[in-house]
This record gives sequence, structure tokens and C-alpha cells, in this order.
Amino acid sequence: MDDNKKEGISVKDIENFTRQHRFEVFFCLAFVLAFFFALIMYGAWWSVLGTIIGSIIGILLPQKIGGFSKKLFDFFQKQENTTQLILGAVLLIVAIFLPPLIFLFIGLHGGKEISVRSNESSR
Repeated sequence: MDDNKKEGISVKDIENFTRQHRFEVFFCLAFVLAFFFALIMYGAWWSVLGTIIGSIIGILLPQKIGGFSKKLFDFFQKQENTTQLILGAVLLIVAIFLPPLIFLFIGLHGGKEISVRSNESSR
């Protein structure tokens, strides 16, 4: 065996992954930051309440939520790389200072998906 061979991922592989999956990385970081800062600053109650309210709205208005989120993601995709990084940084700042808002959006998308999936299965 070669003892000099190291297992793992290189820094270049991580950089390439983050370039290809920029939005996913920012969203994962935002969710993790929102979780930690929700527990520290607001308590879990506000995050649960935001998720509940968002899911109720998402179930009642799935077409509106789906259309809004599609427009929002299309807007992000059309921006230059620098602007995308700035918008990602703003998302991280919102996750730190307003974590219940992040959970509200998670609830909106979760409620929308519940409504869409239940309509598909009932057909």
C-alpha cells in the first residue's frame, strides 16, 4: 500500500462543486444558520409557527406560491455571478437575523408540494 496516498476530497473538487451548485450551497447554509440562530435568538416556537403558517398558506394557494417561486428563481438565475453571490450573502444575513422568515418560506414550499402531490394522487 502507498502510505502517501490520501483519501478524501481536494479543495479544487469542493470549489468546482460550489461553482456548479451555488444556489444549493447557499440554501443549505441558510437553513443551518436559520436553525442555530432561531434557537439562540427567537426560540423554536417562532420557527415552528412560521413553518405552520407558511404550510397553511402553501396548501391553500399552491398555484400562487409556485408561480412566485418560479419567478424568483428565474430572476436569480438571470443575474451575473457577482450579483448572485451578493444575493446569496443577503440570504445568509436574513437567515441570521430573521430565521422565522426562512422557516416561513420552507413552510410555503412544503405546503405547496403537499397540495400538488395530493392532487396528483387523487387523479
